[in-house]
Amino acid sequence: MVQPNWHAEVFFGIHYDLHASPTDTALGAELTAEHLRERLLRVQPDWIHCDCKGHPGYTSWPTKVGSPALGIVQDALQIHREVTRELGIKLGMHYSGVWDSRAIELHPDWARIDAAGTADINMTCRLSAYADELMIPQMLELIDNYDVDGFWVDGENWASHPCWCPRCRAAFMHRSGYTLVPTTQDDLGWADWLAFHRQLFVEYVARYTDAVHTRKPTCTVCSNWMYTACHPDPVAVPLDYLSGDYDPSFGANRAALEGRVIATREMPWDLMAWSFTKTGAMTENPPWMLKPPLHLQQELSEVVALGGAVMVYDQPQRSGWLTGWHQDLLAAAAAFCRARQATCWRSRTVPQAAVLHLAGHYYAQIDTLFNAGTALQPVEGALHALLENHISTDILTEAAALAGLVDYKLVVVPEQTRMSAALTAALEAFAAAGGHVLLSGAHLAHEVPTLVGAIPADEQVKTKIYVPVADRAVPVSGPWQPVLLDAATEPWLYRLAEQEPTKDATDQVIVTQRQVGAGSVVAVHGPVFRDYALAHYPLLRQLIGNLMARLSIPWVVTLSAPPRVELILRQQDDRLVVNLINRGAAETLSPQRVIVEELAPVDGITLAIRYPRQPRAVTLEPGGHAASWTYADAQIRVALPRLEIHTAVVIE
Repeated sequence: MVQPNWHAEVFFGIHYDLHASPTDTALGAELTAEHLRERLLRVQPDWIHCDCKGHPGYTSWPTKVGSPALGIVQDALQIHREVTRELGIKLGMHYSGVWDSRAIELHPDWARIDAAGTADINMTCRLSAYADELMIPQMLELIDNYDVDGFWVDGENWASHPCWCPRCRAAFMHRSGYTLVPTTQDDLGWADWLAFHRQLFVEYVARYTDAVHTRKPTCTVCSNWMYTACHPDPVAVPLDYLSGDYDPSFGANRAALEGRVIATREMPWDLMAWSFTKTGAMTENPPWMLKPPLHLQQELSEVVALGGAVMVYDQPQRSGWLTGWHQDLLAAAAAFCRARQATCWRSRTVPQAAVLHLAGHYYAQIDTLFNAGTALQPVEGALHALLENHISTDILTEAAALAGLVDYKLVVVPEQTRMSAALTAALEAFAAAGGHVLLSGAHLAHEVPTLVGAIPADEQVKTKIYVPVADRAVPVSGPWQPVLLDAATEPWLYRLAEQEPTKDATDQVIVTQRQVGAGSVVAVHGPVFRDYALAHYPLLRQLIGNLMARLSIPWVVTLSAPPRVELILRQQDDRLVVNLINRGAAETLSPQRVIVEELAPVDGITLAIRYPRQPRAVTLEPGGHAASWTYADAQIRVALPRLEIHTAVVIE
C-alpha cells in the first residue's frame, strides 16, 4: 500500500537549526512550550525543521546512540514534538549526513581519505560503517522516541568527495575491472572513478531512506540538493521530496535556476530562503544580518511563481529562544506567500522555451562529484538571456527533454558537449515537426555537424571576437569556430575583425540556420551563453534576442516591460497564470552590498496573450482585482499599471 506523502500537502515551512557544538552550554535552557507555541502561532507554518544533528556531529537531543552535546539543559526536541503535534504542524529533523566531524573523531576509520592519503576531519566515507552504525540507528531512535515526521538531511552531495581508502579502492576495481585507481583527472579511468563515487552516494541515500520508510512509512526523507542542478541524473532513490537551501546572498538567482530544474522532476518540492545574509565569507566579518521583508519576499517569489513550496531558514538563540522580531519577519514572508498560494501552488508549466542541462556534459566539466564550479554558467546564462527577453523558460535534464521536448516551441542547448545519439535524434525530429533549436559552442561543427549543417572551415579563433548587433558590435570571449555550410544551411552572422560593422566584416560564418522540415536549427559557434552569465552585457542580450526574433515564434505571451521583469507562464487547473516578478533593486547591489532595501516599481507594463476564446475573467492576484483588458483577434491585451514585487495575471 502506498503511504500518503504529507510533504505534497504543505506549502510554507520554517527551518530552525543550531548545529550543536561541544562549546554549547545552554541548549534548550530558555525554550518552553508556551514560548514555542506563541512564536509558531505568529507565523502559522505547515511544517518546521528543528535542530537535531549538525555538521559538528553532536546532537541537540539526549541520544543514546551517538554524541549528545554536553550543553543540553533540557530536551528541546521533546518540546518541539509536543507543541507541533498540538498545533497540527509537521515536525522534520535537520540532520547532517556525510559531514560529521565528531563521528570521525571517535572513529578515524570512518573518515574519507584524499588522494595523498590524508584523512578528512569532517567528511565520512560512503563505504565506512558510519551510516549503518550511527546515522541509521540515530534516525530510528528519533522515530521511536519522538515520532518525528521527516528528515531533511544536510551536508550531503555538496559535501561528498572521492575517497581513496582501501575499501573504496577495492570496490572500484571490483566493480569496474580497472587494476589501478586514478589519483588525478589526467589518469586513466578518472571519469569512471568519479561516477563510481556518485553511485556510492546514491546507494547510501537509498539505504537510509529505505530504513526510515521501513520503520515509519509516513516519515518523509529528503537529501539536501539531491537531483537538483548539481545532480542532473534521473531520480533513482525513493525520496519523498526534493529541496535545497539557496545562497544567502543573491538567492533569487539560485532559486530561478534550481526551481526550474526541480519543477520538472514531477515530485513534491520546496526551496529554502535564508532569512539572513552577509558579505564576504561565512566566518569573516561583518556578522550576519536579517534581510528586510521586501528582500525576502522577492526571493520567495521565484519559488511561489514556479509552483513550489517555500521554506525560510532562521536560527534560534543557542538557548532555544526564538527571537520575536525574527518571527515577525517570518510572519510577513508567510503572509506574502499565503496570499499567492491559491493562485500559484502546484501549478504546472505552459511549455514555451526550454534550456537543456545535460549530465554527460556537466560531469565532464567538474573535477568533484557534484559541486558545479563554473560548469553551470552556460545554462544560467541561457536562462537569464531568455528571461530578460521576456520568454517563459524551463530547464530540462536529458531525461525530461526526451520525455517532453515536443511540447516546446524553442529548445536551447547552451554549450553542452557530449550530446547522446538519442538526444541528437530527438532534436532533429523536434525541428522537423516545427520546433526551433538554438545551440551554441565552438564544438558544434565537430561533434554534431549533421544537426547544425556545418563543418569546421578554419582553425578556431581562441581569442575574443566581435559579433554584429544592428549597427554596433558586442565582444564575446573565445573560442569560436568559423564554419562551412551544407546546402540546406544559410549564414546568419559573420565575424567582425573589429567593432565597425560596415567596415570590419569578414567572410567567416559564425551563426548559421539550417532549415529542417517545418522548423530549424540555429547554431552560434561560440560561447555566447557563458559570456552572458559572466557579464550580462545588454548588447549581448540584444544579440540573443534578435536571433530568437528572426524565428518568429508565436509565444503565448508577448510582454512590453524592462528586462528586469521576469515572466513565468503556468497553468493551474483550467486557469492560465501569467506571473510577473520585479527582479530589480533600487540600490546598486555589489559583493559589498547584498541587501535589497527598496524596489523601484515598474510602471506601464502591457501584455498580449494568445487565447482561443474570450475569457470569462481576467484578474490580478493577489487580491482578485479586475484587470484592464480587451479581447480581439484571439488576443487578450492587458495593461498593468504597476508591478511592485510579484503579480499574477489570471485568465479564466
